[in-house]
Amino acid sequence: MDKLRKVGLSALAGSLAMFSAHADVSLTGSGEFTYTNSGGTSDDTGNPYGLSHTISVTGTGEMDNGWSYSVFTGFAGQDLATDSNSLKITMGDMGTFSFDQGVGIAGINTLKNEVPTAYEEAGHGVSGSGNSLNGAGNTSVLGYASPSYGGLSLSLAYHPSVSSTSSQAGGTSGAGETSSNVNYAITYAPSMIEGLTLAYGSSKTEVMSAATANDDTEMTMAINYVNGALSVGYQVSEVQSGAAGANGNNVEEFGIAFAVNENLSVSYNQADNEDDAPSGSNITEDSSGISAAYTMGSASIRVAANEADNVNGVSAETDESLELSVKLSF
Repeated sequence: MDKLRKVGLSALAGSLAMFSAHADVSLTGSGEFTYTNSGGTSDDTGNPYGLSHTISVTGTGEMDNGWSYSVFTGFAGQDLATDSNSLKITMGDMGTFSFDQGVGIAGINTLKNEVPTAYEEAGHGVSGSGNSLNGAGNTSVLGYASPSYGGLSLSLAYHPSVSSTSSQAGGTSGAGETSSNVNYAITYAPSMIEGLTLAYGSSKTEVMSAATANDDTEMTMAINYVNGALSVGYQVSEVQSGAAGANGNNVEEFGIAFAVNENLSVSYNQADNEDDAPSGSNITEDSSGISAAYTMGSASIRVAANEADNVNGVSAETDESLELSVKLSF
């Protein structure tokens, strides 16, 4: 009996040693201290100081057939509640399969902010509109990313139940399906023009909860060019809701960033977000800002100064924001 027990323990130890040789777990995180000063007609008052922190756990491994995988879980906020998680399986020349719960690793979500910036986008702290992309969200989404063929790559995402508002646990079944979403992103980096990247994304949400509702649609196109320390980017997006009387959004963004040296980067960004009203006049929210970031190893000091007119599609509504950030990563 003792001999058999020893043989069993030896076999277990051997299998564990084989697994540990092919798998790894890493722990990363950051803490960010910010000071924010707001102004304008939509001025925010209160304590300008804030602190946020994140902890990320990533497990990676390799299978006997050469495929690799990674499992990610992110914790955020003052209580370090689970913020997002994902599973990715890289299948060599067959591409990468993923299951995403809040990370945003597949489809049109990967093109949400394509213009270059040293720190934050033009609407940060002053706009509630954003670019309006990925309205279907990224909770419990199946994804696939192809390898790059001649600089061309494809990323697909399928959201089987858009009405789901929380991450789906394994071994359970979600609520009834009221709408589903399919979206994709295509990027192309032609070898004949070094530094140029083109991108296109499209999304369609099929609404089944109401017979009179139309489908929600999204589209975005972006062009970026990098030449040494200089980065320039331009992006246009269009979002239309199928809900009766709901406004759409037409967004145009521009950004230019320059790396002064290996530590300091600066940028200027501008965004125009037209509130596309089915009835009445369209109003365009104009936002612009400058950003700078200085890094010292794992520490970063960043600043963003932004302003906006016609905030959230309200005529003559203005907002201003100055944000100073100190971020320490580990």
